[in-house]
Amino acid sequence: MGLTTPAAATPAPPDLGRAGRWLTDDQGRVVTLHGVNMVYKKPPYFPAAGGFGEKDARFLAENGFNAVRLGFAWNAVEPQPGVYDDAYIEQIGQTQQLLARYGIHSLVDSHQDAFNESVGASWSGFPAWAVFADGLPVKPNPGFPEVYFTSPAQNQTWANFWHDHAASDGVGLQEHYAAMWAHVAQRFAGRPYVLGYDLINEPWPGWDYPTCFPGGCPRFEKDVLAPFEAKAMNAVRRVDRDHLLFYEPSLTNDFGTPDWMPNPTGDPNAGMSFHDYCFGPVDTCVPNGTDRAAADGVVGLLTEFGATEDAARLTRLADRFDGAMLSWMFWSRPQDQTPGHPQEPPTGPNLMDPAVVRPYPRAVAGTPQQWNYDSTTGTFTLRYGARRADSGQPFAPGARTEVFLPQGDYPDGYRVESRGADVVSAPDARLLRLVTAPGQETVQVTVTRR
Repeated sequence: MGLTTPAAATPAPPDLGRAGRWLTDDQGRVVTLHGVNMVYKKPPYFPAAGGFGEKDARFLAENGFNAVRLGFAWNAVEPQPGVYDDAYIEQIGQTQQLLARYGIHSLVDSHQDAFNESVGASWSGFPAWAVFADGLPVKPNPGFPEVYFTSPAQNQTWANFWHDHAASDGVGLQEHYAAMWAHVAQRFAGRPYVLGYDLINEPWPGWDYPTCFPGGCPRFEKDVLAPFEAKAMNAVRRVDRDHLLFYEPSLTNDFGTPDWMPNPTGDPNAGMSFHDYCFGPVDTCVPNGTDRAAADGVVGLLTEFGATEDAARLTRLADRFDGAMLSWMFWSRPQDQTPGHPQEPPTGPNLMDPAVVRPYPRAVAGTPQQWNYDSTTGTFTLRYGARRADSGQPFAPGARTEVFLPQGDYPDGYRVESRGADVVSAPDARLLRLVTAPGQETVQVTVTRR
């Protein structure tokens, strides 16, 4: 089966690029990612300290996960202005290398939620030396995300950050942030199974937030946020020319406001990281994110959703993401820092929910047109054009499409009906492998429970 050991017979290609909206591997196949977030929010802010190790990487691979959004804290990388903790960065790097041995791609993520504890956050993703609240008060124990709406100190700190307030050494905060990113990225440049860099988690517009509802933040995203993220992108590109760069829109987009965020530098190897915490019957988060990514001709990557133990809701969301042919990364409930629900060690099943373990096309030797999974009947369908997404040319003979099929969904095995491709994997293998038949332009695959 070759899914759970570092010595797998046919490991996934280590580096990913893009062709339009698609992630692609070195064969030109379209790659879909199903992943989890791994952001450890308590000192010392790295997963191994919370217990993450070999058995957990194996657990992810066994359940079909091929990506992790691997968070780090600026607070820990740069504890004082211009002073870097390389031992901390190496801890993040060791986890990335462990994941790589299991064929799991890491999206290295600079993570924050409400800046720093001194201005009402539940943890210090960003350093205290970058806080300039100008003496404004902090509402006691506001919680997340209420702190953004109730704490004057919170909004003033963000306002000063966006105005590039000088740190104690006279260097602007944004310049420090960009230099920090270059220092981190040089450790991952050239490493296999690094998906890329998520430049900032959920940036908050500060005092401008009332202007973002309901129409989004066009001025903030275009005139403030994009130039800031451009600084980070340019800094990373000075040390890493190859890995993908993922920029993020305002936090308000997480809840369904329109997305106005452009590609900050026009980098051709860029993508947009967006989140889905929309509520109600109409989910605008997905079309907002995919439409914005399409407008800029970049990959749209859904890097957070979930934060719930409602299996029915998670299934509905995953069905919706399949309909949009999205790659995604799940945020598991134990990572929450809400009162009464402390973070649990990021081990084993704490990383994900069984509801998000589902069939999906990990690599398509062609261009996907549709896929769908009916969890009630166990029926998975996939249709794809047989030509390359990047050039429109045919694949070389023998190029393989790979579909992950969880054991739990097919406990007694499965049947495959395929038009236009031949099955070349062993019966009931966890990775169904197909080779397009000569002369075929479209492939249709249906998998059912035995």
